[in-house]
Amino acid sequence: MPVTMATRPADPLSSEQWGRAERLASRLRGELGPIVAALPEHARGASGMARHIGVVRNTCQRVVSVLQEPAADAGTLARLPGVRGLEQFLEGCQGVGVSKDLVALARAAVRDFDRFIKENGGSQSKLADRIAAAEQPAHDAARLCGVEARMDLYHAARNVTGRDCELAISLEAYRPSPTDPGSIERAVANGLIQTSLTPGGMPASILAGDTLDPETDPQPAPVSLDDQPARGDTPSAILREFSTTPLPTVTTRGPGSQLVQVVDHERLEPGQRFDVVTARRFVHPKSNPDGSPSLDSVWSLVNCPSQRLLFDVYFHRDMERLFRPMIDAQLWFPNLESPSGDRWLTRFPAQPKLQLLGVGLANAHSPFYDKHAQLSARLFERMGWDADELVGFRCEVEYPIWRAGYCLNLDYVPDAGDA
Repeated sequence: MPVTMATRPADPLSSEQWGRAERLASRLRGELGPIVAALPEHARGASGMARHIGVVRNTCQRVVSVLQEPAADAGTLARLPGVRGLEQFLEGCQGVGVSKDLVALARAAVRDFDRFIKENGGSQSKLADRIAAAEQPAHDAARLCGVEARMDLYHAARNVTGRDCELAISLEAYRPSPTDPGSIERAVANGLIQTSLTPGGMPASILAGDTLDPETDPQPAPVSLDDQPARGDTPSAILREFSTTPLPTVTTRGPGSQLVQVVDHERLEPGQRFDVVTARRFVHPKSNPDGSPSLDSVWSLVNCPSQRLLFDVYFHRDMERLFRPMIDAQLWFPNLESPSGDRWLTRFPAQPKLQLLGVGLANAHSPFYDKHAQLSARLFERMGWDADELVGFRCEVEYPIWRAGYCLNLDYVPDAGDA
């Protein structure tokens, strides 16, 4: 009788190898995205892409599928085309006029992919087996940004800055302007709940502006909810029913629509904890000069060491169906920017989760803050918006990473509005 040899199970990736795989997958996805975006719109789907760049449809389909996933992970390396397929894809894209610089960056990532395969499997299929044999939660890479590490950072940042809060709130909402079809309206509420300031430490401040370039996208200055200018001494910016009495003094400063609200606390005893919630309204252009949507991400910067972050974003139902939202945590650059095309460089190893709240305020309550549903309702009431026309998303984090930007990325789905 013939003897059947048992197939030896694949050795799972080690902790270090798993971390490298995830970082490489993020890099490859981050480099391929701008290349596909540079193709004509008819060539961004698998069939149109194959015809346009002269590469087999299966290769194009695998690239498109990976770019449509919410985020990259180690398994992405198994779902991508192989090294030769990626090289053919890049040759085809450069042949139809895609920037040589974009292609060169992607080729460097593909060379890294080739080295990783040779070192950790010998072939893409064997690497895929090793990835499948590994259990992600068991790896150290999944714990790099675990709650214990984030808590340690919170305590260290509190001792460095002399400030902290039990809860940081970011609440934003967007809807098409009912009076100007070329604009969108934005409502913002930020809160520092149970905030403490150490004498001699840094002041409490709230980054209250937007990420539009004031030179290329000049906009009217933001105002408080009662249409008072958001400059200088701005008591009207405070939502009194959610702030400590006596009210802290809030001054607003900054160029254009890039605002910082500074909270003065002279009337408080040293170490006394207080609550402050501010709100503003903005008007933004619906589109960039090149016709692309101006709204491509919504950020919450952890500027104050915080025990919890409650980050809610609402969109009018006519806007929400045009986007596919995804959440991640980024290390902001010193100028408070993050590189849109190279975010794999600044993305933290472990990522937060995004929760769909649904339509209206039925799920607006949060165990993090017993007044949150009331705050959400009050913001929309002051704006004169119907909450039942809004769709909400939420990110809740215990011990958010200090100086991280929690970013709700909005992947535009151009055909969704016609669905």
